[in-house]
Amino acid sequence: MLRPGLAHVRELLQSNRLIRRHLEHRDRELALLGMVLSRLPDPLRAHCGDAVLADGVLTLFLDSPAWVTRARFLIEELTRALEREGVAKVITQVRVRAQDDGADALGVKPRGAVEGQPIGGNRLTDRTRAHLLGAADGMSDPVLAEIFRRFAKNHTPPAMTTVGAGEDESPGSRGARKTPAPKSA
Repeated sequence: MLRPGLAHVRELLQSNRLIRRHLEHRDRELALLGMVLSRLPDPLRAHCGDAVLADGVLTLFLDSPAWVTRARFLIEELTRALEREGVAKVITQVRVRAQDDGADALGVKPRGAVEGQPIGGNRLTDRTRAHLLGAADGMSDPVLAEIFRRFAKNHTPPAMTTVGAGEDESPGSRGARKTPAPKSA
């Protein structure tokens, strides 16, 4: 049952013709996914995460190339079973799920995670930080490039932050430089 506070949101979404068509299309995709899942063997079913329908082609997303290969053996059977639903062709693609190292789909790891034990906050994976820094290097807008660099730097795990000469090591001022005292004459 829909919570009372969300009833107006549902009405708003249903009142917009484009959104309503999109939601109806997505409902159809989910129904087709349900039909596909009911025809897949148990081990394969757990690895088929989504389906998208475009121009009569149903694309099934599986979480690894190995499962895509196994699903391809069932493509003809699935296509025949879904012809009555307007599906002319079934294809497969890999869509990797979030990593098991604690990172989410965007590569954000919990801050201070030690062997899979999140402490709180977010940290980026090394790969994500490298992408951000690489993107910053290729940007023509210096302000946006600096934002990307700061974001990558601020999400670097403490173990990777090096403390150089003249830097304060206290937790509240990580990376802050001490201003040298003015020389007296």
